[in-house]
Amino acid sequence: MKEIVTILHTNDLHGHYDLASRQSAFIKKRKHELLSQNQNVIVVDGGDHMDMSMNECLATNGYIHLDMISAAGYDAMSVGNNELLRLPKEKIRQLSLDSKVPWLLLNLEEADGSQIGGTKKSLILEAGLHLKIGLFGATDLFEDLYEVKHGFKNRDTLTEIKNEVAHLRNEGAHLIVFLSHLGLEADRKLANELSGLVDVIVGAHTHNVLPVPEAISDVIIVQAGCYGQYVGELTITVDLDTKKVTGHDGRLTEMSLEDEQDAELEEVLKNGRLQAEQFLSEVLSESACDISHEQLVRMTADSLKEYWGTEIGIMYGGGFTEGLSRGKITKRSVLDVCKSMHTPIIMELTGKQIEGLNKETYIEDVTNKRVYGGGFRPHGIPIGKLQFTGISWTVEAEGVSDIRVNGDVIDFTKTYKIGTGTPLLYEEVCGYPSVIGNKLIELGKDIMIKDVLIDYMKKQYASAKTTV
Repeated sequence: MKEIVTILHTNDLHGHYDLASRQSAFIKKRKHELLSQNQNVIVVDGGDHMDMSMNECLATNGYIHLDMISAAGYDAMSVGNNELLRLPKEKIRQLSLDSKVPWLLLNLEEADGSQIGGTKKSLILEAGLHLKIGLFGATDLFEDLYEVKHGFKNRDTLTEIKNEVAHLRNEGAHLIVFLSHLGLEADRKLANELSGLVDVIVGAHTHNVLPVPEAISDVIIVQAGCYGQYVGELTITVDLDTKKVTGHDGRLTEMSLEDEQDAELEEVLKNGRLQAEQFLSEVLSESACDISHEQLVRMTADSLKEYWGTEIGIMYGGGFTEGLSRGKITKRSVLDVCKSMHTPIIMELTGKQIEGLNKETYIEDVTNKRVYGGGFRPHGIPIGKLQFTGISWTVEAEGVSDIRVNGDVIDFTKTYKIGTGTPLLYEEVCGYPSVIGNKLIELGKDIMIKDVLIDYMKKQYASAKTTV
């Protein structure tokens, strides 16, 4: 006996709300068409639905996305780095508990070995009268990042997959679907190892557009780009007796701003935008003159130095798109020019490395490096010049000289503590060679650099008003 099921799939929305409304309208219409023809259908997402660089997401602590995926009729979602990395662990737990749509995650756990919040390793969906579909999810662990940042514990991805597939098969699953937030190359590599175990990998994370499914061994791989641009549709024929896929066909449907919107989702977005407006209107400070891009970056270096109590603060120009206009400065003012989502850190550098960074910030080939991923928004912004606080120096025709740290001549052999952001940990991210060999001392918990700056501006403003 054979059954046919259609999997409608999306991934990596990253808070692109206008196209999300079109996706939702398309999904509902297509699902209705299939069900009216007595066909089986499920709807899944590959993760990174949220994005804390979007004001609506930030203002609602991600809750707008819970309402969106529920309104659109999703059956399950994987958990991406934007759900895991940009939120405090307490909020991750609560969001996953409050979500009406299951968050599937099998390769990351609490320190005590339990599931994180309301996440599940897997679930079984029953489609029609006979078909049982086993689903599970896994995410890119970024080495030990979640262990360091949240105190979570990594599980071995391949081992967990094999164990969970065995469990799902024992529970009667005819079809196994893996919601992967590992990236296309990782999916391709895993496909060879999962032959005979997993039938379908619904991919995400790397934003690949696969117009038609890929088949590696007997594993079918799909992925639908990013930012709400596509909805994927994969139709699978399953032999219920052998629990084997006997046929498949897939495609992507491109979304357009000209497409029909989903009224239910538009209401969700309207409410979220009202909350965002209240959140963004808070006045942080007031300036009698424009604040240039360079001044804003240096102010952020000041804020990081003060936040950590370090000897030096360093901030990179690519964290901001421009400066601020004079007048009242609100949260919106700051967040409009600082979309990037970077964690503040304390790192150690030697005096020699600091000298190198100082020199490199005058080299255009370094400062013009375009940065992608790593929390930078928009993608492709130049890393820019570094701004330092706690350091002074002299620029001469032959280069930089007389570098001093808080008034004292720099000691090239001494190690200094620096307040900065995560991109400066990695030369391959920031492009500054002198960061090679640094040491991470502390990673900020539950806070981003923009939060440090906002708190600093509020404190400075309150202090200025008190002294007037």
